[in-house]
Amino acid sequence: MSWVTIDQEKCNECGLCVLRCASCFSKENETITANADIECCNLCGHCVSLCPTDAIVHEKMNMENFIAVDRGIDIDTDTFIKFVRKRRSQRHFKDKEIPRKDIEKLIDVCRYAPTGANLQGVEVMVIQNQEKVKELSSLTVDFFNILGTSAEKQLGELTSEEKTSKKAELLQRTARYKERLTLAREVGYDPIFHKAPAVIIFHTHLQAGSAKDDCVIASTTMGLTAMTMGLGTTYIGLFEAAAKNHPPVNDALNLPPEHGVFSVLIIGYPKLKYQRTVDRKQIKTTWV
Repeated sequence: MSWVTIDQEKCNECGLCVLRCASCFSKENETITANADIECCNLCGHCVSLCPTDAIVHEKMNMENFIAVDRGIDIDTDTFIKFVRKRRSQRHFKDKEIPRKDIEKLIDVCRYAPTGANLQGVEVMVIQNQEKVKELSSLTVDFFNILGTSAEKQLGELTSEEKTSKKAELLQRTARYKERLTLAREVGYDPIFHKAPAVIIFHTHLQAGSAKDDCVIASTTMGLTAMTMGLGTTYIGLFEAAAKNHPPVNDALNLPPEHGVFSVLIIGYPKLKYQRTVDRKQIKTTWV
């Protein structure tokens, strides 16, 4: 049985649904029929969204959540670019709790971010318990201590020619991470999560075809939306690396089976107020 039904009295036979999704809709003798099921429908909802006469009903989706597009909210391109340029990575936060309803709103907007094959498999873990944050931070520092120790050993084994190579540069960087992170922890500073009020972890199934992309798009959507609420964010790649490569971190997270961490944000009310945008390198572009 089709997940989609068409009210033939409302249908004006415009054919937009057939044009958009020929695998689920067909037109014969001026009549449009639907045959949407698990074999062909990936729950994108475009058929309902496109229909100008509200003739299409999808039983697997919340029809009340198909809201009419407001044509009056188009944003000027230059204004949007200014907004994007205002974003700064924030690592200094006020000692102020984020209301749960605001975090829930930020999570909800992520459901509308695109995912590969419309799998919609991104999940979110919100960590506000500061003891848990401290535990995860310390485990991450432990991981980079292990890496740093290994890097120091490898540096000592390099030949004189190799000491100027790219490999040596990477090893030196890893060794510096060990020194910097360990020192920060010893003096009571959190070098991973920067004592942020909340840590947001985006995870999904390891076998999802676009797992990294899906989670990064969701976290970027959240980060930009957070700016409209007076909140600042920063991506925490160090923790992502530890979650992928240090089993104690995964044990502490207790994610669903076969899930991995693919993007991490810290979030809070910024202490610092930037007065101007910053310069960035031009993007190297090839035109074909």
